[in-house]
Amino acid sequence: MSEGKIERVEDMPVFQVFYRIALEVERLTRDFRSDFRWLRGQLLRSSESVCANMTEGFYAQYSTEYRQSLFRCRREARETMLHLRYANDVGILTTADYDKLERDSEDGLHQLSNVIGSIDRKIRMYGKSKPDAMLREELADYEADDAMNHQPLTINHFPHESG
Repeated sequence: MSEGKIERVEDMPVFQVFYRIALEVERLTRDFRSDFRWLRGQLLRSSESVCANMTEGFYAQYSTEYRQSLFRCRREARETMLHLRYANDVGILTTADYDKLERDSEDGLHQLSNVIGSIDRKIRMYGKSKPDAMLREELADYEADDAMNHQPLTINHFPHESG
């Protein structure tokens, strides 16, 4: 990543937050009881959908498409949080795990709101097209969240479990 520029969606602090959440959801839901496999499926789909929609929007031709993708991200993140709350309330997810995921999600949603606001300003200034100069987000778009203090994304692939 060049100084101050976000070249790929994976460079975005907000993407990194939601990607870590999706990985944690996958890990935490592996051992859900068989009568809650449906909930695991819902959680996996909605948590991963946040990152998928963000990726789709980041590479869209128009800023308005990007903005709409980010609104879908917000809806999917809220859906994930509802399913996690349900899992906690029925006792298949610990309160400690739920609380951490809720804090991380709220942080990510705050960052997401800042990015949406930045895109809204760019649309007002430049129109709906994404000229080359505004194709990439700036790290400054996250200043309100102090994103420079966020940890870089590290992906620890989960080993396949036998049996």
